[in-house]
Amino acid sequence: MKKLVSMTMAMAMMAALFVACGDDGTDDETPPPAVPTIALDGGDIDQPQEITNPMSVKIGVTAPGAIAGFTVTIDSPALTAEMLATVGLATELNLVNPGSMAEALGALGFPSGEAVSGKTALTFDISKLVPMIAQIYNETSDHKFILKVTDAKGKSTTKTLTCHLTGKVALAYNNDADLWANTATVTAANVPDGGSVQYRVKGAADWTDAVLVEGSKYRLAPVYETSKNAAGLDVHTIKAGTGVFAATTYEVRIAKDGQAVDSKEFATAAGDKIPNGDMSGWSKKQMTTDGKTFWPITYPNAEGNSVWDSGNNMFLEQYNDDGTPTIFTPLCRQDETEPGTARLQARMVLDFVFAPGNMFTGDFNYSGFSGTVNFGKPYAWTARPRALKVRYKAQIGKIDKVGSYDPDGASYQDKQDCARIFVAVVNWKAQHGVTSGMTAPTGMWDPATAKSLDEGAILGYGDLVITQTATGWIEATLPFNWYAKDAANPASAPFSLVISCATSMRGDYLTGCSTNTMQVDDFEWAY
Repeated sequence: MKKLVSMTMAMAMMAALFVACGDDGTDDETPPPAVPTIALDGGDIDQPQEITNPMSVKIGVTAPGAIAGFTVTIDSPALTAEMLATVGLATELNLVNPGSMAEALGALGFPSGEAVSGKTALTFDISKLVPMIAQIYNETSDHKFILKVTDAKGKSTTKTLTCHLTGKVALAYNNDADLWANTATVTAANVPDGGSVQYRVKGAADWTDAVLVEGSKYRLAPVYETSKNAAGLDVHTIKAGTGVFAATTYEVRIAKDGQAVDSKEFATAAGDKIPNGDMSGWSKKQMTTDGKTFWPITYPNAEGNSVWDSGNNMFLEQYNDDGTPTIFTPLCRQDETEPGTARLQARMVLDFVFAPGNMFTGDFNYSGFSGTVNFGKPYAWTARPRALKVRYKAQIGKIDKVGSYDPDGASYQDKQDCARIFVAVVNWKAQHGVTSGMTAPTGMWDPATAKSLDEGAILGYGDLVITQTATGWIEATLPFNWYAKDAANPASAPFSLVISCATSMRGDYLTGCSTNTMQVDDFEWAY
């Protein structure tokens, strides 16, 4: 029994010794204090949070050692230093010592000052602040709030709250159409991966891709196709469905997988009108060869205007004092049965000189027994047209008159004649004159065979050769072929527009069919 007691007392003494020495099987140091924690209520603060409206962004902070320091660093393309300065804040915020920022911090949901310092736990709510980012910024982006909490014992924790903004797809027309260059731009924000910006004439079947030029700006532009014309010259035409033209409504869309994500419409300006294009204006032109005697001659313009002219002269029209005609055989007149249309008719002047019916933009001068057609009129171009549209009727026969100065006249005798309408956009410093009559003709030109004349460049042309009779109205379209597709708008040129109509293609040589006629009406630009 004594032996058992002695063993028990020995074990007790050993235990006491272990305790005295601190060797109880555990670390003899006091456990370290817990570090501060920063957490997102209802979410993982270490994962990006998608910005929505509304959304919950509540931050919980614990600091068993009491908060001694709390800073917030803002790294955001929206909440920049400049932007924050407008509301009295900065990108570096000190919630313990906010200084003059206390009021602004409170308005955005951040506690500060005594509400932070010395606290062992707090919660703050910035659920109103974060959605505001989407109101002032619309690009896909990350907006970071770097939170650092330090306690009174020097322990600190840093967490980054990343708020991700998926920018809304947005499309806007920049109201910058250049209707001579046939271009415009749109701004397309946040085009999705694999998406594109497309445009078309409203209601058309096919879409055309716009081209990204910089940032989020896309260009709608013409695509030119190059070919050789009959004279072997390079000409350029605008591919259907490309470019931006006057008097047109366009649809633009951001599309992915053939479906519109966003879309807009815009309409362009009305474009240009051709003066007296409807042939409703007619008057008399006072023609003289000596400055003393004046002859009232039929003139295809309203009173006071002078865009169109023809080869009408005093040998074709003469009148009594009371205005009744003694001779009335004009090469161009208003049609009697269809007023408001121009009737061109070949004539035998003085019963022996053939002259084709004609009308053109320019001025006609007559001297001696020869007339000079001065082609070209000033024109205020604001928009490049695709084509010239015109209505016509025609009576076309075989060539029965050959001019004595026509070097190839014999080869045309009894061949089918052709009438012609052409249009040219020119950049001329002077009108181009073509003289014919009782002397050798000079100055003949053809916009389909020459890019320029002494007067300047021919930028482009449209051409219609009429080879057969048309007793009913034909609506014709003359597409433009451009020699100088990149040339500037010629509106400032002294002379920039030529339209010509003639009942015989070789009329300058006085070769053609003496019974040809042509009616023309409704000249207008096709855009």
